[in-house]
Amino acid sequence: MSETNPILRFDGQVALVTGAGRGLGREHALLLASRGCKVVVNDLGAAYDGLGESTGKVADEVVSEIIAAGGEAIANYDSVENGQQVVDAVLAAFGRLDIVVNNAGILTPEVWSELTLESWQRTIDINLTAVFSIMKAAWPILVEQRYGRIIMTASPAMYGAGVAAYAASKAGVVGLANSIQFEAKKLKLDIKCNVLVPSASTRMTTDFGEAINERRVQQGKKAVRPAPEAILDRLSPDKVSAMVVWLAHNDCQSEATIHEAGAGFFAQLHMARSAPLFATEVEKVMGAPMPEHVQQGQGILSDFAGGDMPPSGDGSMGGPSALEQVMKHLKADE
Repeated sequence: MSETNPILRFDGQVALVTGAGRGLGREHALLLASRGCKVVVNDLGAAYDGLGESTGKVADEVVSEIIAAGGEAIANYDSVENGQQVVDAVLAAFGRLDIVVNNAGILTPEVWSELTLESWQRTIDINLTAVFSIMKAAWPILVEQRYGRIIMTASPAMYGAGVAAYAASKAGVVGLANSIQFEAKKLKLDIKCNVLVPSASTRMTTDFGEAINERRVQQGKKAVRPAPEAILDRLSPDKVSAMVVWLAHNDCQSEATIHEAGAGFFAQLHMARSAPLFATEVEKVMGAPMPEHVQQGQGILSDFAGGDMPPSGDGSMGGPSALEQVMKHLKADE
């Protein structure tokens, strides 16, 4: 790196990375540790769908790797559903907490027609409610020190996928992140909360694929062939973590942003609002508009070049509000 672009360091800082025993979380933890960050490697060691016996204290392996490389880390095996226990372990080990990477999650294989309330609730409990539990425990610490970096992990599944519970839980963390950012701005704190949408080949995706193929064979269907090794190598988890480490750094001033990352590809996402349709542009209407007015305005509602991008995380709920926009429109017509 040049003098104008020094290596990003985290000396003296402490990060909690949940679900860090394998896959994405492991790579996040390793990269943070390599930059001087002390890391708490949290992983219960459960199966990809949250069921079954623990597959071993995989967090120990990550900790050993960090220590062997000259870094500092401890393992934590508490469930993320017990957020206070996890955060207490961080404080007991290192006395502070600067970065929270909410990475832990489960993925159940049921398609919509098979999805049960139990499976739905189990997914929401781990992927969304447990993030709330971790953040409620971490929040007073971040507020007291007036500083923190928080990364939430969403998924491309939130665009729509055959795993409804997972998709819903991952879309939910976006709203949670925006609300946490609002709280930080309200208190005028240097706390930044952002969202990662990763694409990677991990133990979770591999085990999930195998489970799906097993079900397909049982149903008399052909198993889906896995992607070629060259593609899977390109999708290795280590090609995501650079974004996480940037969002975790004190130089990063992003707030309530959503970033995609995978295979060395990075992009920022944003909600888009089309050009506004006012019923008065279709027909002078003083009362409630009719469905036909919406039908006639489809061209306007498809015009995103004439629209804007609603802000997130500032408490405006995507403002200006509908009423503000109508008043501005009527004033312009005068």
